[in-house]
Amino acid sequence: MDVTLTYYGKLVEVVGKSQELIDVQAITLRELVLWLENEYPDLKKLSLKIAQNNAIGELEDKITSKNIDIFPPFSGG
Repeated sequence: MDVTLTYYGKLVEVVGKSQELIDVQAITLRELVLWLENEYPDLKKLSLKIAQNNAIGELEDKITSKNIDIFPPFSGG
């Protein structure tokens, strides 16, 4: 399935782009994160937040959207 990944914040610098289209073989968000860490090893140092269908997902969630947003760790107060 083709999926558009959109990166935010400092992730744009880490991966070198704000968006990419991939043919995802992953079934869960955890598998997607593993693929991302393999593709972009510097992501292993970060705690990513993955959103699909306008909601932050859990790693066990199945990929159900063709648009996935990937956020860096949240901070603030």
